[in-house]
Amino acid sequence: MAEDSFESAVAIVTGGSNGIGRAVALAFAEAGAHVLSCDLVSPAGTHPRIATMTADIADPGTADKAIGQAVSAFGRADILVNNAAAYPDGPLLDMTANAWDRVFAVNVTGTFLMTQAFARHRLQRRARGGAVVSISSGSARSPRPGGAAYAASKAAVETMSRVFAMELGPLGIRVNVVAPGYIDVRQWSSAYPDRAPGELRDALVRSTPLGRPGDPGDVAKAVLFLASARAGHITGAVLDVDGGSGAGRFLLGSRQALGSRQADGQGNVRS
Repeated sequence: MAEDSFESAVAIVTGGSNGIGRAVALAFAEAGAHVLSCDLVSPAGTHPRIATMTADIADPGTADKAIGQAVSAFGRADILVNNAAAYPDGPLLDMTANAWDRVFAVNVTGTFLMTQAFARHRLQRRARGGAVVSISSGSARSPRPGGAAYAASKAAVETMSRVFAMELGPLGIRVNVVAPGYIDVRQWSSAYPDRAPGELRDALVRSTPLGRPGDPGDVAKAVLFLASARAGHITGAVLDVDGGSGAGRFLLGSRQALGSRQADGQGNVRS
């Protein structure tokens, strides 16, 4: 079997009905895998290799049900992609405790429960190997005002994924993370259509060295790479798919672009 082939593999993708999750599920299916998509809503279209399950990963029983449905439909589960996420934003003075808890229930606890159920399934089957890929965000390391809950939850996903990589490595299960930057999902999703106003989208593109938003397919390619045999010696890693937006303060430009402005002894720029 080719290193990038997923023929006969079985993948579970949470949040697989829209946006990045939909692109990931379709990419696995087109690469030969059978896929179980677990989401709060049903997908707009169908694919013969994709089965669907409508459920909330924040519910304690969902993870075991998802594993059970994958086994019932396809015989086992080889790959888990933790993509489902909750997005409620709010500044410190306005955000409610319930909204905060919802973000962590889905993004952190849901990811934990799915990963735990997947690892237990692999162990019970005495199956060597397996891959977990969780979707984080560049905001985990470069947050913005009003996004504390989401950014903190994604930082938690990155940290616990490193821990899981250490714990599951002896079982041959690799655990990695893909951290997207600004991904334009409008052609891939009917969910949250007004989440980012035009001026915010424009600002995000301006802050990206490659000068364009990412596409969900860009993230899907990274996920499939980390789940493939080509990444067989990669675990505990975070792969940024952000067009360079996390590389540094791109909008500040070069020192030469500051023109006649000079820095004083305290590092402050003055004309």
